[in-house]
Amino acid sequence: MVWILTTTACQAQGYGNYASSIGLSTGYAEDGIGIMANYNYHLNRYSYAQLGVFGAIAEDKGTYDIPYTIFTVQPGYFRKIWEERNFKRYSLHLGGGGLLGYEVINNGNNDLENGALINGKSQFIYGLFLGLEAEIRLGSSFSLLLKGNEFYHFNSDVGNFYPYIGLGLRYFLF
Repeated sequence: MVWILTTTACQAQGYGNYASSIGLSTGYAEDGIGIMANYNYHLNRYSYAQLGVFGAIAEDKGTYDIPYTIFTVQPGYFRKIWEERNFKRYSLHLGGGGLLGYEVINNGNNDLENGALINGKSQFIYGLFLGLEAEIRLGSSFSLLLKGNEFYHFNSDVGNFYPYIGLGLRYFLF
């Protein structure tokens, strides 16, 4: 029985999942601050499927300062486009995918303090994203992560293009 489990585990690691990792980053989102958590399922040494959760708290600066919050979930695919040749300590990954989320404008209130009305409304949003990740290996389990995403929301009242750049850590589970 132990032999069967060991053989199966070795075959699964040899032909299937290279590793799984989780990441957490925080940084600048348009007009505010954002935080992103990711789970990566590494398909091989060069690519991984990613499931990300993003949240941003910001304030639209214009004639009136209007607070808003965005929450999204992004499934995507990333591919390694560069890796340091000798030590494999530094790498760049490029990817993209879809997104689905919700935006809350002015805490759901259409009236401003001065009596003005907001035309935008809180709603579900959907779109696409393009991402770039720079990774610096700190050891066998941790990496420093610089993450940049450009989100495109098809139906957002805040704006169609929404950038995020953050710094964080990635932990390799196995």
